[in-house]
Amino acid sequence: MLNLKQYKITTHILFLLLFIIKFLNVVQERIDIYLFLLWISPLLIFYFYINKLMIRAYQWFCFFILIYFLFSSLKVFGTNSFWIDILELMFICALFIHIMFGPKTIKKFT
Repeated sequence: MLNLKQYKITTHILFLLLFIIKFLNVVQERIDIYLFLLWISPLLIFYFYINKLMIRAYQWFCFFILIYFLFSSLKVFGTNSFWIDILELMFICALFIHIMFGPKTIKKFT
């Protein structure tokens, strides 16, 4: 089990990797910059509250990221799968599992 500092670092890394992967779609002109900003804005709001270790934000984020999972899985399991889409789905799944254990980790170390 991770301590609280390691848990927060892992959270930062997973969010950053997800943002980078999605930004690569912009660089490769697969999505527009405005769609990227629309996609990233809710995640940044949750990231702000998750960084403050608010347990309610962790719980709501788990439900919210399921929407991102559904859109990502449609791209991966659709007709034309791309390697960035597969990485995005993997990072979304990893972030979901990581955030799901957040309240337990916070309660244990605070």
